[in-house]
Amino acid sequence: MKKQSCTKRQQMGSSSHSKPKKKKQAKRKNCPKSSAGQKNTQNKSQLPVTCGCKEGVLYLKKYYDKQKCIFSEGQWFKPTEFERFGMKERHKKWKTSILCKGIPLQKLIEDGFLLYTSFKKSSVQDAKGEKSHVGLEKQESPDKIEDNQDNDDDDDAIDMNMFEGPVLPVTCGSDSGILHKYRFSKGYCGRCIRTENHWLTPEDFIKLSKPDGTWKKDILSNGMPLGKLITKSVLQPHTANCDCEICQEPDQNQQNDDVCFVCPSEGDLMCCDECPRAFHSHCHLPSVHEDSPGSQWSCTFCVMKKMKSSSQKTQQDILSSPVSQYTLHCQYLLLHLLHESMTDPCAKVPGFSENICGPMMLGRVKLNLENNDYRTVQEFVSDIEYVFHHCTAKRDNDFSRMTSRLTELLEIIFKLL
Repeated sequence: MKKQSCTKRQQMGSSSHSKPKKKKQAKRKNCPKSSAGQKNTQNKSQLPVTCGCKEGVLYLKKYYDKQKCIFSEGQWFKPTEFERFGMKERHKKWKTSILCKGIPLQKLIEDGFLLYTSFKKSSVQDAKGEKSHVGLEKQESPDKIEDNQDNDDDDDAIDMNMFEGPVLPVTCGSDSGILHKYRFSKGYCGRCIRTENHWLTPEDFIKLSKPDGTWKKDILSNGMPLGKLITKSVLQPHTANCDCEICQEPDQNQQNDDVCFVCPSEGDLMCCDECPRAFHSHCHLPSVHEDSPGSQWSCTFCVMKKMKSSSQKTQQDILSSPVSQYTLHCQYLLLHLLHESMTDPCAKVPGFSENICGPMMLGRVKLNLENNDYRTVQEFVSDIEYVFHHCTAKRDNDFSRMTSRLTELLEIIFKLL
């Protein structure tokens, strides 16, 4: 259905829970990014621009020298003149009238990828501070420069090691998420922040708590604004006219995870149409038949979320019931445990992910469940308890925590019954 990566995904049908599926080939993107602190226009001395029905090329060196810098139909224009040439003079704001690949120059200036240059005749003020590292170093708007100066004294006290690795925890107000560096592109494209329910661009993420905020200033990772992480090369924006898959791929292809929610690894993945999760067809419970046709598919987590409680049975009644009556609930529980045992090194089941026997033995439980080998829910739960006990021998604290997690998940499930 949708999938982010550096190569386009194949989309095929299949179904689960009597609902169809989407299939995609997942590969990590490998895109040239702007180097540390560099502007996204640095690698190209020209930008394609349009204004109304007119097309032209903006030459950056001439632009920063405040010369006629846009060449169109055999003529040279200043931005204000090109705005008139494109019949947009009524706007009287060339920064919004002139577009680069559909993006107003104003947006590139706000995001720090293009330095604002005034083309008014009296240019005493214009020349202030606009020396030309332009095109070599990333430019920042005055308010960002001021912020950086205020914070420079704190830089030495910050341990930059905390920003290493492929992901960063981020917050904005009361909202939190995980920023995946390989997906980071620009503020307005590249869904790089994974929240519980969505993949969002930095600009989308900031709208959740601070609609009038600035993503570079208001999104923090370990207390440091993203704008500061860009200047320190922790994050590297893509060039303004970047044509990598992240910058060019249709937005709907970036709304799901790039790795299987269970394993986690890449490959042909099923994308849920209701949440960001993606699965290999054989990792999901129930497994998805790749030859099933269709265009919509919901994973077990989303199907369970829509279920309404209808049973008045006690926990003991449920445990003694046939598994066939609660197959979906057992699948939901096992998917949770498989995910936690395989993916999170700080999982809620400490110690479990450190021991390979955990995932392997849970895989056996998965196989038994798929083969209808369990007669009652209690037999299924007992097998999981045995896995916990076996993988945490002589580690009573770990076993206690895992059992507590199992109880927590069972309580969640029982509320859905």
